[in-house]
Amino acid sequence: MALHLAIDGYNLTGVMTMPGQIATDLEGTREELIKRLQAYKRLKGHRITIVFDGKRSGSFSRARMNQGGIEIVFSKDGEEADQILKEMAKKERHGITIVTSDRAIASFAEAHGSVTIPSDEFDAICAMAIYSDMKGVIDEDEEEDTSTKKSGNPRKASKQERKRLQRIKKL
Repeated sequence: MALHLAIDGYNLTGVMTMPGQIATDLEGTREELIKRLQAYKRLKGHRITIVFDGKRSGSFSRARMNQGGIEIVFSKDGEEADQILKEMAKKERHGITIVTSDRAIASFAEAHGSVTIPSDEFDAICAMAIYSDMKGVIDEDEEEDTSTKKSGNPRKASKQERKRLQRIKKL
């Protein structure tokens, strides 16, 4: 089953590692993010939606486009990407993974049953996946046993944390 990743676009571009580039060109940074996510999508097959702020765009409706299999959404004038991400978390509940470092969005999404991953952590996962693909490394965790057999560690992580870690393994 492919995951649905909803990404806080400008939040992720703020932490992206871009060797040899200075992140001052907003459009160039946005295009680099889309290019990386297209490569990641080819590798993993996950459904990916990137949400960007368009609040000063002058547009009275949300702009949606598809670029190389990546759904891109720009918020309408006066609306923040945060609102769209919260709507997605509320609507899809358990089937969506929100990528953001914004605590307000993360708290809201987790309260509605979604899994959240900090932007810097996802950037590292994405970079490692693309690097491994370039080097021809096979992912050893692909066929991991997900049985529900309990073995007595009374200090195991919370259910939310275990769910988050399980989702990260699938990335």
